[in-house]
Amino acid sequence: MKIIDINGNERECVKVTPDLEWPGYMKAEIIDRNGTHSEWYLLDDFIKLNSNLKYLANGAPPEDKDDLGVVTGSKTNTLTDKKKAWEDNIYVGTPIWISRGKGEGQVRTIISNSKNSVEINQEWDILPDNSSQYVISFNIHNPKAAGNSLPSPTAPLLNLEKKQPIKTRKKS
Repeated sequence: MKIIDINGNERECVKVTPDLEWPGYMKAEIIDRNGTHSEWYLLDDFIKLNSNLKYLANGAPPEDKDDLGVVTGSKTNTLTDKKKAWEDNIYVGTPIWISRGKGEGQVRTIISNSKNSVEINQEWDILPDNSSQYVISFNIHNPKAAGNSLPSPTAPLLNLEKKQPIKTRKKS
């Protein structure tokens, strides 16, 4: 079978299928002078360039939609952002990470969502509040960073083991 790639070139393929591991992408097994190899195409691009083959994309999962925002409320197993208007359950199975503010560093998995609220798979250790920012994304891979801030340029450096200032020399 022949497809048109993103550069407008005709390419010979063994097969083209939705890539279930990468939602929103089609995987093409391309034949060229070096043999066979895989290439990936955004679902929308593939359909636009290969409208005669759009049936191959039937059942393809849509591209993951990431989002972020500021918490407007939370309970033991929910988070709310009243500025959102999400499609119901669009984020089921997606990680949510508290990236700043109260509860920073916590990661949970969304088990359901409504217009502006998510329900998570386990209770928050520390309830996020309106100082908290969050990220919803499959690209969250167990972040461990928390409490990131730069000290004032005039603040003394601290020896974290001894919990006391480090003596520095002033340049003359």
